[in-house]
Amino acid sequence: MNKQSFHPGAISAVAARHPWRVIVVWIAAMLMASSLAAPKLWPVTTNDTSHFLPNRYESVRATQFGQAHFGQLKDATAVTALVRRSDGKPLGTADRAQIAAQAMRMASWRPDWTKIKHPANTERSSHVVSPVVGPLAAGGTYQLVSLQFKGDDQDPAIQQAFKQFRSHSVTTFRSSGMTIGFTGGVASQADQIDHQKSTQGAQGLLLYGIVVLLSFVFFRGVLSSIVPLVAIAIVSSGAAGLVVLAASAFGYKLDSSLPELVTTVLIGIGIDYFLFMTFRFRERLRAGDDRKQAAAAAGERVSHVIAGAALAIMVAFGALGLAQFGQFRVLGPSVAIAIFVMLLAGITLVPAILAATGRKLFWPSKAWQQPRGDGPATRVGALVARYPGRVALASAGVLVAFAIAATGTKLTFGEGAANTTQAARVEAQIARGLPKGVIDPQRIYLSSSRPLVPSTLEAMRERVAKVPHVAEVSQVRLSRDARAGEIDVALDMDSTTPAALKLAGNGGALRNAVHGTTPAGSVSMVGGTASVFADVSSSINKDLRLIYPVAALLIVLILVVMLRSVVAPAYLLAAVGLEFAATLGATVLVFQHAAGQPGVAFTLPLVLFLFVVAIGTDYNMLMSDRLREEFAAGATPRQAVANAVRLAAPPITAAGLVLATSFGTLMLYDDHSTKEVGFGLAIGIMFASLVVSTLLVPALTALIGRRAWWPGQVAGDPADKPREPQATLRPVVDAK
Repeated sequence: MNKQSFHPGAISAVAARHPWRVIVVWIAAMLMASSLAAPKLWPVTTNDTSHFLPNRYESVRATQFGQAHFGQLKDATAVTALVRRSDGKPLGTADRAQIAAQAMRMASWRPDWTKIKHPANTERSSHVVSPVVGPLAAGGTYQLVSLQFKGDDQDPAIQQAFKQFRSHSVTTFRSSGMTIGFTGGVASQADQIDHQKSTQGAQGLLLYGIVVLLSFVFFRGVLSSIVPLVAIAIVSSGAAGLVVLAASAFGYKLDSSLPELVTTVLIGIGIDYFLFMTFRFRERLRAGDDRKQAAAAAGERVSHVIAGAALAIMVAFGALGLAQFGQFRVLGPSVAIAIFVMLLAGITLVPAILAATGRKLFWPSKAWQQPRGDGPATRVGALVARYPGRVALASAGVLVAFAIAATGTKLTFGEGAANTTQAARVEAQIARGLPKGVIDPQRIYLSSSRPLVPSTLEAMRERVAKVPHVAEVSQVRLSRDARAGEIDVALDMDSTTPAALKLAGNGGALRNAVHGTTPAGSVSMVGGTASVFADVSSSINKDLRLIYPVAALLIVLILVVMLRSVVAPAYLLAAVGLEFAATLGATVLVFQHAAGQPGVAFTLPLVLFLFVVAIGTDYNMLMSDRLREEFAAGATPRQAVANAVRLAAPPITAAGLVLATSFGTLMLYDDHSTKEVGFGLAIGIMFASLVVSTLLVPALTALIGRRAWWPGQVAGDPADKPREPQATLRPVVDAK
């Protein structure tokens, strides 16, 4: 069998010969995958962070102990209700009795599922569990009720169920002359989703509008502005559906934000692939090829770049399988599945669409039919070729300057949600009269081989009460057999702050106080949000120290195989690493230092790493492949650089501008973590496209010359020669 038949370019050529068959099959397959995955999405997702930690972590053991002995439900969220008189007067004895009675009745409430839009197999047992009447506050003017609400608070159906419960509770308490408001868990999540609907709609319109507008600017065509976005959106939706179906088939849980993250990644990468191939397709049309020949030729030259970049991403994220933090461990195969789908689309669907549309893709423009010989890319290419040392030093210097700021990165675990929602106002009102930690207590659990006596735990309560930032310590609550105990601890600060994590983490003052006063024959465990996130932080730090070098090694191996060189992959990887550090540093400068935030979201480094590796590898491989092609055609190093920048910089810049402005629209959201991601992705993509791939990589290649491809050979290697000689519009004379 012909070895070349396995080349991605050969697959693209087949797709270009049968474009409509390929397009129909792709649309049908992706729509089917998306529709089959819809009812399985929420059953396979969770927002319980402790679910992703190994059992050896104390917070996980505490969570499981609480579920087993004190009614702490798995996949349930803690909600706090604030009850007060409608006239604002202090609550009397009769009022407090009424509150206690109504709180107990909450457990019998059930949602009316006939009025809720929900997937077919959504958990229908959503209900209120363990309502507990809490303390009076603000001079007795209001009282708190703590409860658990069963269900994933990210699930729209569960959010609708909670809204029914809230409406029912408001009506019930109003009849007694009182008002009730809710905060925390599903209450805060449902309000935040509602609050962001208008922002989400505006962000979506702006996102698609920017993609369409910039595509029109680059290609001056109606179809070229719309077709790429529609095609990639369909593939992304189907690929995300396959990720969900895989999780359902193999029985593992996904983080609730993962499907959306995968879709965002795929839209970015897919648009890149479309732009890369469309620019080469346009070159072939100029050379006189018909639409199918041009699509096949574009696929032959670009598909192996797409395949190499996709393979590098898939292999790199395979390193996440080594992580102990489950959220990372499931991310690896999920991203690999999604990228593989986009790889297949890039080498089959994209050339099929190009072959089907042909010159109509650029209608009504005709200017594209003549190449521009004095454009910005030509001038940049000439500059890099003439002064490669200065360009390399300047571009690397910019990245290093921003990268230095990354050394001061601090991670936070709070979402920084808007304070204009009903739940946020209730939380603020509680905080004015009680410690912040009342609505999100840290929980101390004790397990004993013999019955516990509350008096023997007074030493622990007194010691814990003296720990800095501990505002309140509850009385001991015992299980029925008295062999399990629970003590709630309210901090005077948000449980997701770095100070709270340090306090409740391993070696922190709270855990030390608990462990140091545990009665003989008993085992103590500290749980709660601060404890969970402290253990998550510890797990992530260990994982990243392993994942980053392993991923880097795997990427180098892929680049060595694809470029048949050991020199070029070395400086390409160094450039991507510097680009990632600069991106993180720029984000830290803006949000942690300039905006005065305590840190950046704990997921930010991984998200930026994901995108920098993906997009940076794409751009670098496209530029490197063009450089190698020019070397193979017999050009001198500086002529090769000038030609490569002239021909490869436009698609790289186009892709970078589209993605950077698109991801920049995420800054419209209110919560800090989304703003940070939007800014970080935008600046990172600009670094990748405008600085690294267009300036730094070509400049280094000009300095290294043909040694960049060692030990491979480029000159006189027929496999590396382009389909036709690439005319140099403006020959560059090597500077001496």
